Amino acid sequence: MECQERFDSFCKTVLRNHAHNYDQMLRRRRKRECFSEDICEDKRFQRLFSVAPFQDTYVFRVLDMEVSVEDVLLGEALQELSEERRTIVLLSYFLDMTDSEIGAYLHLIRRSVSYRRGTTLKQLKKYLEDLANEEKREC
Repeated sequence: MECQERFDSFCKTVLRNHAHNYDQMLRRRRKRECFSEDICEDKRFQRLFSVAPFQDTYVFRVLDMEVSVEDVLLGEALQELSEERRTIVLLSYFLDMTDSEIGAYLHLIRRSVSYRRGTTLKQLKKYLEDLANEEKREC
């Protein structure tokens, strides 16, 4: 039994020392590491690297709310639409409103909202396909 107690004691000591060493390593690492945000603020380092600009986002205002679209191609396509058609798409797909709710907001019947959304989606699809075809031709 004495042998097992010594082995237990040895194992506990090894684990305790390992935990202590790991904790010291983390503390040393925290002292040496810094976040990129900290470097960006330091004038000495700004000349050594450049930060990539954030991706463009398109922000549309609907129902006194801002709807942001992060996909550049979709944002451009939505920007090409008329205000009413863009509103229908944004309310339907980004704010999850039903056709009846959109119709009440725009003073239209539900069927008109459904038809306009459908034709607008076809218009968006054609616009995005044309963009894709132009990119293929350029390559």
